[in-house]
Amino acid sequence: MIAYIVTETREKYNDMDCHAIKHDLEKLSGDLCLVMHFSQVTRELIEEIAPWAICHSGGGTPHTDYDVLQRDEYTWLITQSGVPQIGFCGGHQIIAEMFGCDVGIMRELGPDEADYNPGYYPGTFKESGVWPVEIVAEDPLFEGLSSPVRVREAHRSEIKQLPEGFRLLASSRDCRIQAMLHEEMPLYGTQFHPESRMEHYPDGHRIVANFFSIARQRGRWSQATIA
Repeated sequence: MIAYIVTETREKYNDMDCHAIKHDLEKLSGDLCLVMHFSQVTRELIEEIAPWAICHSGGGTPHTDYDVLQRDEYTWLITQSGVPQIGFCGGHQIIAEMFGCDVGIMRELGPDEADYNPGYYPGTFKESGVWPVEIVAEDPLFEGLSSPVRVREAHRSEIKQLPEGFRLLASSRDCRIQAMLHEEMPLYGTQFHPESRMEHYPDGHRIVANFFSIARQRGRWSQATIA
């Protein structure tokens, strides 16, 4: 089994329809996917369901507005469990924050710059829509792809520095940390949304499929993982 953990507020989670993402993750992984909220994560539950891969969702609510960073068992899952994991957009930022890094807005818009998404935090620069992202380091996450990859972006904030112990994998013109990997743990983050289903831009789903291949190669869950 794999797991998809939603990192939004409880209220927004209750209104979300995760069926399409669940279906796609099951197709890409070849296994069943359990959808859950980050507040439901406990060490006991993770040991019981024994996921061999975990994906962390994005979200539009600033992390300072709710308790996603204060949940000890969720922090344990990301920083200590050793389960292969990948964070998308906000999930990517949560990983960085749990390793001590700051997240902030990319920048304010200049006087002559267009607002790509004026309904979302107007006046700030956003990567919104399909954008090119340059691969800057070889990694199995990008197996079968050439640089730049074209992936969906939907964010106004970014990780301000690479967390200690992580390696930079991909960048864009306006956002340096587009993809990263922990140097010792199978822990990835992507600022972009590779989980998004886009018929004419398949790079994202190829990246997710590659992640599941990496996770399978690390071996299925064992009690040694959480020792």
